[in-house]
Amino acid sequence: MTDTPSPAVTPRSSPLRSGPLRLGMLGLWHVHAAGMVRQIALHPEEFQLVAGFDREESVCETRLREWRDLVPEFQIARSPEDLFSRNLDGVLVEGRVDENIAWASLAIERGLPVLLEKPAGTDVAGFAALQQRAFACGVHLQLAYLFRAMPAIRAMLRHARAGDLGTLYRFHARLPKEFSLYDEFERDLGHYPGGIFFEMAGHLIDFLIRVAGQPTHVQGFLRHHHPQAGGAFVDNAVAVIHCPGLLATIEATALEVLPGTRRIELFGTRGGIVIPHLGSGHLGNFPRQPYELFLAESSPGAGDGTQGRWRQFEPESVPLQIGDLREFSAVVRGEKAPEYSPAHDLAVQETLLSCCAPPAGTP
Repeated sequence: MTDTPSPAVTPRSSPLRSGPLRLGMLGLWHVHAAGMVRQIALHPEEFQLVAGFDREESVCETRLREWRDLVPEFQIARSPEDLFSRNLDGVLVEGRVDENIAWASLAIERGLPVLLEKPAGTDVAGFAALQQRAFACGVHLQLAYLFRAMPAIRAMLRHARAGDLGTLYRFHARLPKEFSLYDEFERDLGHYPGGIFFEMAGHLIDFLIRVAGQPTHVQGFLRHHHPQAGGAFVDNAVAVIHCPGLLATIEATALEVLPGTRRIELFGTRGGIVIPHLGSGHLGNFPRQPYELFLAESSPGAGDGTQGRWRQFEPESVPLQIGDLREFSAVVRGEKAPEYSPAHDLAVQETLLSCCAPPAGTP
């Protein structure tokens, strides 16, 4: 694992103009691009999507048609250079994962802050070099992990950091995808080592490292288990990850038929927290995002055992992706420091790719 943390972003030397943050989009392919556009359209006082560019003309035509009513002012740029010439405050990178580091590099070289779709490319060295270049250019580079702003996730992180759960020893999480979309996943993800795990598990590794620190050992079990389809697409995977004092298991599958089974469990010597379902950026995002919390009421060894009870909380939902956009805006405007450090993001990428790598000696 990486021992040397990457540097923090250099603060802006001058404030931005007042008014909405003017954004361009490089790469328009990613499924999360539509969610970003929806949130921009719903908050015109905060954000403006000026233009976008993708090398695939069919993708450009589709997005222009799909987004015409949401953002009527949106245009397709003739080239990245044309996009950069439009007086932008930042760039969203929403292309194919194996193209996104190159897209982000173009924007950073122009001195533009970047909100980069996860995962952060397909190798550790490329992302580390991008981080170093962002630091050298004095611009903010942020990963778009859309679950970070969920109230249930924030509650889990808050209780873990405060020590309410005691010494953390176990993290278990699963993030499945719908079996009905299997052909689409195989088409879009089949060429990536790790397949569905590469696409989904970064969200969970993000939170694991946030609460437990840098992993010391990683082992992925990557399998193709579709009962009819042949091929090598990884559609069912589990990773076992050891962090100091804590053991974690992370699951991702493309074979799920049960609803509401995206789940996170975190346990410590003084309590635990369970998030029963993470919701989805593309399906229903319910008005409430429940979680269950157990806190001990007396110390172990006190004579009568540890007492406590499970309590359920249902905080109001926060729409996915608006948190990413608002964090990006606040950091770019110099209003706050980044919530997630470059070192954290690099550790997530390294851990994810370690899980997706075949064991040593595998042909």
